[in-house]
Amino acid sequence: MAARSNSEQPESASGRARAARWSYDAERRTLFVSHPRPVTLTTVAEIEHYFDVGVQAWHEQCGGRKVYVLVDYDGLTTNLDERAFYATQVLRIMEFAITIVRYQGSMLQRMAARLTAIELHTPSHTYNSLDEALAVVNGLQRGTISVRPPSD
Repeated sequence: MAARSNSEQPESASGRARAARWSYDAERRTLFVSHPRPVTLTTVAEIEHYFDVGVQAWHEQCGGRKVYVLVDYDGLTTNLDERAFYATQVLRIMEFAITIVRYQGSMLQRMAARLTAIELHTPSHTYNSLDEALAVVNGLQRGTISVRPPSD
């Protein structure tokens, strides 16, 4: 089994836990993001901090290598009024992500992910379960699934 390393976000200044867990699986070349405790990103500062920690986790755990990013949306809630700013932060992750694959979560959070993907002109890769999300990552790695539309 591949070694995994983890980064958890510290509590914010307001004392509310920012409990995202960033865990790298070198064998799968995948950075997993989960929310074992609920995380609510309401303000621009909270959204920026969340992604700052993600970028730091990538630097520390992945050593600058491009990776697949697999995000479990269970426990994550974002403020839809800040979706435009949230999209700018997703772009930061896209700099080192081969692709981002999302799964689970509330219908509202999944809808927000799809709207953000539309704004960024990128596939949303939003699935119902971890198994479905891993199947997509495995297919991308084997070359049986493509993130690009077929060329004419």
